[in-house]
Order: sequence, then C-alpha cells, then structure tokens
Amino acid sequence: MKAKDKELARFTEPIRAEFSNDGRSLTLLQGFYYYRKSAQEKHIEVEAGFKSDGFSNFGLHFVVKRYGRGLKCAILHDYLCEQAHAGKISRKECDEIFLEAMLETRSFSPFKARVIYLGVRIYAKCKGYK
Repeated sequence: MKAKDKELARFTEPIRAEFSNDGRSLTLLQGFYYYRKSAQEKHIEVEAGFKSDGFSNFGLHFVVKRYGRGLKCAILHDYLCEQAHAGKISRKECDEIFLEAMLETRSFSPFKARVIYLGVRIYAKCKGYK
C-alpha cells in the first residue's frame, strides 16, 4: 500500500466564526477546505461568510452537542445540503460525504458517526429528499 493511500481526509484551518446573539447559528469569518481521500474530488471549499446552525440535534445534545466535537463536519454538511437544494449534488451524496468526514477525521467513534449518519438519512427520507 502506498503512503498516499494511507492518508486520511482532512480539514484546513481551525474554525474562525462569529456566533449570533441568540447562539443558534454561526457565520464563518474564514473559510476552510475539506480535502477528500478519494482522487476524483480533491477538495470542497466552504467559503467565509457561510452560515451554519452546527449540529441539528433535535434536543439530543447528549448524543452530539450543537457546537461540539466534529463541528467542521456539521458545517460541511450544512454547506453540502445547500448544494443539494440547488441541484448540484444529491442529498444522499451530501450525507455520505458527511459520514466520510466524520470517519476520516476521526471526529467520532465509527459507531457514533454511523448513528449520526443514520439520523440524517432518516431525516432526509422523512423530508422526501433523495
């Protein structure tokens, strides 16, 4: 196995964001890239000025905190959801990249990442997203 094949996906830069007064959203002051492990798509850019609500946990903050560990994965997912709503990617692909990011960056244990992924897939199905 080549060293390049062992490389994990990763994010650039620490998060620089401003929180809204009510604490329900944040706005990126500096964008970041998510470098995918696969060779087909090198990176995804989330630009400065993007707004996110962090993890939409529906009150299940004991599972995942809104602005806790893996926040960049949540921001990336929010960005990709906007791309899905614009018809640029499918919601399923958006959710799969979210799972990849959680697993590859080791933001959560594989079990917890899959539980979170299952939650977003159930939500997407209930909303009729494909």
